[in-house]
Amino acid sequence: MTAPVDVALIRRCQAGDRRAFAELVERYQQMVFNLYYRVAPAGVDIEDLAQDAWLKVYNSLAQLQKPEVFRSWLHRVALNTFHDKMRQKGRLDISIDEPIGGEDSGLHLELPDLGPLPEDLLLESEWQERLDAAIRRLPEPFRLAIVMREVQQMSYEEIAEALEINLGTVKSRIARARERLIADLAGYLRGEVTADA
Repeated sequence: MTAPVDVALIRRCQAGDRRAFAELVERYQQMVFNLYYRVAPAGVDIEDLAQDAWLKVYNSLAQLQKPEVFRSWLHRVALNTFHDKMRQKGRLDISIDEPIGGEDSGLHLELPDLGPLPEDLLLESEWQERLDAAIRRLPEPFRLAIVMREVQQMSYEEIAEALEINLGTVKSRIARARERLIADLAGYLRGEVTADA
């Protein structure tokens, strides 16, 4: 669930407070980047993808009736944006420099240069490289579920809401994803080195 302090921030955003929206982006942008980093195929510009997701959030946040479910809702918006962009084969129509809400709004969403993510530093290790490759080989439904649970630290209920599936399906996908990861990495764990990382 969304923290009470963030619920108050979201309500300020819904009332039209642009500074509150900038603060909301700052608080949650790393979560969006981490999600895209794990689920987007190589070559996809995750900064542009995140920019598009935040524009959608800005334009539809007023319709969110329960700010308490913002975290799940944000994941759903981000995933829908990802799927839309994949269907468009990478064609991005939105400029990162374009003002939010039109030319007269005066609100620009400036995404800071975050430098290397903590995950980037971990990827230098052989184990992390192999685990990341194994996660990428999972079918998308399993990959999304395991990333949301293990990387994003979402509850099963939040995942079910974000993916719009029932709780049993979430648990099944995560269990099957874990089984596939164990099977995929078993040789490496036994010390059998292979060329595919």
